[in-house]
Amino acid sequence: MTAPLSPPHPSQGSQPGSQPGQNSGQHFGQNPGQPPQRQGTGKAPKILIILGSIILALAVVIGAVIAIIGIRATAGGIGDIEVFDSGSASITAEEGESLQLYAEAGTDAPACEILSPSGEAPGEGTIQTSSTSIDGRQWDSFDSFTANEAGEYTVDCAGTPVAVGPPVSIGGIFGAVGGILLAVGGGFLGFVLLAIGVILLIVRKRRVTA
Repeated sequence: MTAPLSPPHPSQGSQPGSQPGQNSGQHFGQNPGQPPQRQGTGKAPKILIILGSIILALAVVIGAVIAIIGIRATAGGIGDIEVFDSGSASITAEEGESLQLYAEAGTDAPACEILSPSGEAPGEGTIQTSSTSIDGRQWDSFDSFTANEAGEYTVDCAGTPVAVGPPVSIGGIFGAVGGILLAVGGGFLGFVLLAIGVILLIVRKRRVTA
């Protein structure tokens, strides 16, 4: 009798369950001993830092300039207002210039007579109302007129103290307030962006070095 034939041995080139190209203990795409690649920190933090710095600087500088111009314009108009405790005044005005009459706050507005250099009544004034403080005394406008010719204008308020001068600059007031708000608001926004950029940069650098 002949002995039964032995089953053929499996090929040594491959093992059951193994896939071609698979080598146990070795990973392709990265050399052994090579450290993992580090990702860059990105441009976002740097952009935020640059943008925040620019906004902060521009807001503070531009806001300060606008505020100073507005304050000067307002202070200049207030400086031109004269107080006449006697109730009588002689005011020099240019043709087309508008002037307001101010009564001390808390007192009744007096009845005043205003005459132009030719002895005629001046033109109608502005509808704007103004308030100002002069030497610790508060004054509120109650009447105004427009000079229809250049020269000396007389104001007689029957002995009641009166102040005469140009309207308080509304544009100057808004300019001063707007400049301050721009400096504060824009500066805060720029500072926030700058701070966020710095924080992101620090956090990402710590992650990379970890």
